Amino acid sequence: MKSLPSSTRYAAFVLLVALLASLAVAAFRFQIERHTRHVEIAMDYNDFIQLAKSYDYKPDAFLIALRRAGLTSLALSEELGANVGSDGKVNMLTGTQVLDQARLSPIADPTLAGLVKAGAVKPDFVYLQIYDRPTFDRYMQMLPLHFEAKSIKVLRATAPWLIAVHTQIDFFGNVSLGIPADQLALARRLGLEIVPRFQNDERYQAPQIAKLFASLGGDKRVSTAIFFGLRNQVVGFPDHIDDTAQIFKDHKYAFGSIEIYDDTQIQKGNDTLAKDIPGQTVRVLAIAKTELDKLKFDEVVARYVLGVRERNVRVVYLRPFGHQQGDLSIEATNVAMVKQIADALHDEGFTLGRAAPIPQYRGNNRILVGLAALALPSLLVLLLGYFGRYRRSYAIALYAGTILFYLAGAFSSHDAFVRSVIALLSALAFSAAAFLAMARAFREDPAPTTGAQILRSLKWTLVVAGVAMLGALVVVGLMSFPLAMEEIERFRGVKLVLVVPPLIALSLYLFSGRFGTDQRPVEIFGMPVRAYHLLILAVVAAGGAFLIMRSGNQSDIAPSAFELSLRHGLTAILNVRPRFKLFLFGVPMLMLAPALLPAHRRVAGWLMALGAGVGIGDIIDTFSHLHTALAVSLLRIFNGLWVGAIIGILAILIYRAVVRRLAPRTA
Repeated sequence: MKSLPSSTRYAAFVLLVALLASLAVAAFRFQIERHTRHVEIAMDYNDFIQLAKSYDYKPDAFLIALRRAGLTSLALSEELGANVGSDGKVNMLTGTQVLDQARLSPIADPTLAGLVKAGAVKPDFVYLQIYDRPTFDRYMQMLPLHFEAKSIKVLRATAPWLIAVHTQIDFFGNVSLGIPADQLALARRLGLEIVPRFQNDERYQAPQIAKLFASLGGDKRVSTAIFFGLRNQVVGFPDHIDDTAQIFKDHKYAFGSIEIYDDTQIQKGNDTLAKDIPGQTVRVLAIAKTELDKLKFDEVVARYVLGVRERNVRVVYLRPFGHQQGDLSIEATNVAMVKQIADALHDEGFTLGRAAPIPQYRGNNRILVGLAALALPSLLVLLLGYFGRYRRSYAIALYAGTILFYLAGAFSSHDAFVRSVIALLSALAFSAAAFLAMARAFREDPAPTTGAQILRSLKWTLVVAGVAMLGALVVVGLMSFPLAMEEIERFRGVKLVLVVPPLIALSLYLFSGRFGTDQRPVEIFGMPVRAYHLLILAVVAAGGAFLIMRSGNQSDIAPSAFELSLRHGLTAILNVRPRFKLFLFGVPMLMLAPALLPAHRRVAGWLMALGAGVGIGDIIDTFSHLHTALAVSLLRIFNGLWVGAIIGILAILIYRAVVRRLAPRTA
């Protein structure tokens, strides 16, 4: 890139300040990520007890073995009305069932028999015969949260207790009745943390929410609360989430935000609650039972470990694995699975215990972030100077507009959106600067020797990657706040950071006049369109669509079995798998472009520009996934660069060998 006009040198200084501010944010973030590596391994108790009963395993001994293997917590869900009586402590009958039974034989329960004789049994009542005092106490505490007082009648206040509830059986089946006391006692006795799972009732208000959490008895072993239910809502939704948040603040509970791959699966009220309790949210990874049955043992272990290492998951939510691993029993298989997950996490430097949320930290400082935001207008001013379009009025407008836009977000509820916009525009501006940094590589003749050309190509690749990394640094400086790192606030420009840089690179290659292309835009658009042009355009468009659909944790196009195997192999070898877009396309094309003969470059230069843009976009996009730790993203880029460099060197060797072989024929 040619030297910048003296009139824009102040922008270079401001850009340096902005980059230093971004670096400070990154340093603070790196430090906080090192101190939030506590991971919870929780077992779903309901699924666990079903498995244990099915195979006649002793639950206590089974749980002790799991705890020794690395299990830290027991996830205890509220009992639903549909499950009443499954533990033998309650007998549930509808009024219709009582009447039908009375027609066949005398009713053994004297109170019910008296009601039948008096004609007082109603078909639209549910009758609960309770043989356990803690269960009776729990029902008397929980039923008033869902039913009016007049709908609940204690027919007998001595053992066995008898309660009548005026309701329909299908409605009662979905009513939550608290966490059984014996399950809480089991977790305490075995030294396991308690992960309470509550279901929302949209009629809950502050008193009911307080009583719901009070049912835990203020237990100090309560760690992370995770909500469930057919309606998929957090407790307090829609109008009393603030009351739930106050409970979390008072008791210092962590809120478990379940990782999803489809926005329609987000729990209603999830983001609102997380924003109300900053620094108390942790990401939870669970595998649904239907999917778990289709996975192999190693795949389950790998998915959980990958989630913790690369997606900031801090609660590994386990359900029992129902298949044998080799000669191991089902019980031993589950113990082995917990042990492998725990050992792998230990090897990665994680600590097992209570899940560690990302707290508010010094990196999320408005002044530092505001300074980082100045990278955008500074770089735009420098680009204007580079193209000879600099005007002082443009610079004033860019700086003033950015500052006012940032301040408007900082002092409103739209801070995350404003930071996302500035981060996206910064990413795109740096992608343009990164591609412009190698403009001379498209104009110079290839080196006379292969070794010299490889070194020259490596130099250009590192220059481009370095500028792209500066763009990634600015994104990190702007977006590294806890809610984004927990993926509550999502960076809205992730897909654009992948798709737009190749288009920017192609446009600069064709129209900027800096890459050795002689045609003016009018000439390019005035060229006759041939069939092969349309074919190439269709291939490029298909490639772009494929790039978009394959982006994200769960893409619209499922990877093939071969690709999955390749991913697994790369992860096993390199620990952090580089992205295919970088090491298969971006880096090889960055290296090959300077090695092409001028004649060949005129033909294939546009393709090299697109490939370079893909690589640039991928470098910045890697750091746009804010839930991934900086150390992991850095290692991913490093692996992508050196693996891609090897492929690029092979491409240069093959190209020069082919050129030498064909040279006599073309002489």
